[in-house]
Amino acid sequence: MFKVAAKFVHVTNDGVRVARRAVGTYTRYAYFSLTDRKGRQHGEGSLKNIRPYEPKYDLEYDSPEDYLLSQWSTNPWPYLYYRVLMACYFVFMVFYTAIVGTLKAKMLIMLTYWSFYILTACQILRAVNVWHYIQLKNRNHDIQEKLKGSRRIKCQWLLYNLSAGSAPIVTFLFWTIAYDGSGVTFINCSTHGANAAAVFLDLWITRMPMRMLHMVHGVAFGLVYSAFSVCYWYLGGTNQYGEPFIYKVLNYGESPLKAVYYIVAISFIVAPVIHSMFFLLYRLRVFLHRFLKVMDRRHKCDTDIKEN
Repeated sequence: MFKVAAKFVHVTNDGVRVARRAVGTYTRYAYFSLTDRKGRQHGEGSLKNIRPYEPKYDLEYDSPEDYLLSQWSTNPWPYLYYRVLMACYFVFMVFYTAIVGTLKAKMLIMLTYWSFYILTACQILRAVNVWHYIQLKNRNHDIQEKLKGSRRIKCQWLLYNLSAGSAPIVTFLFWTIAYDGSGVTFINCSTHGANAAAVFLDLWITRMPMRMLHMVHGVAFGLVYSAFSVCYWYLGGTNQYGEPFIYKVLNYGESPLKAVYYIVAISFIVAPVIHSMFFLLYRLRVFLHRFLKVMDRRHKCDTDIKEN
C-alpha cells in the first residue's frame, strides 16, 4: 500500500512539473505575441527590446508591408494572384446577384448585401494596394516613406474590420433566423457562406494585423444599419414580399421591443464576440509563424553543426 501511495505521489509530481513547464512555455509565447501590437515578425532580440502592448482605436500603423504581404512569404507575386482571384470572384458575384437574383433593387436594403458589397470593395482595394506595392518595389522606392500614412491602407484596414466582423454574423443569422426553407441556391451559398469562408481563409493567409479595440467598427456598423432599418420602416418601406419591415425580427410596427433586443444583442454582444474570436485566431497565426521560424532556425543550426 505504501509503495502504491509513493508511486501515485511520484506520478502526480511529474504531472505537476510537466503542467507547470507547459504553462510557463505558453505564457512566454503569449507575452511575446501580445507585446507586439501589430503582429510583425521581429528578428533578433529579447523580449525586453519589444515595445509594450498599446491598445488603440485608431488606424495608424508603422509597417505598411504587414498590410500588403502574406504571413507565410515575402514574395508578393503569389499573394497578388490570390488577391486578384478573390476580387474577381466577388465582383462577379455582385453582377451575378444583380442580374439573376430575384431581389432586384430590394438588395440595397438587406444587411446581407451591405456586408457583401463592403467585402467586395475590400477585396478590390487590397488587390490594388498589393499591385501598387509591387510597382514601388520594382522602382526601388522607399516603401516606408511612400506608404506610411497611406489613406488607401487605412481604408483597407477599416473595410477589413467591417467585412471580417459582418460576414460571419450575416451567415449565422441567415441560416438560423432568415432562411425560409425555399432551397439552397448558388446565390444563397455565395452570399451566406462563401463570404464567411473567404474571410476565415484570408485570416490565415494574410499578414493583416487586428486590434482588439477595433471591435467598435463592427458595433458602429450594426448601429448604422439598425438606424437605416428604422428610418426605412418609418417611411413606409417594405421588403421583397411587400411586408412593412426588412426582416421579421425587425418588425418595429408589431414587436418594437423584440426588435430592440435583437439590435442590442447583435451590435453589443455578437459583433464584439466575433471580433474577439478573430483577434485570438490572428494571434494564433502570428504565434504559429514565429514558432515555425524558430524551429527552422534550430534545424539549420543543427545541420550546420553536423556538417562541421
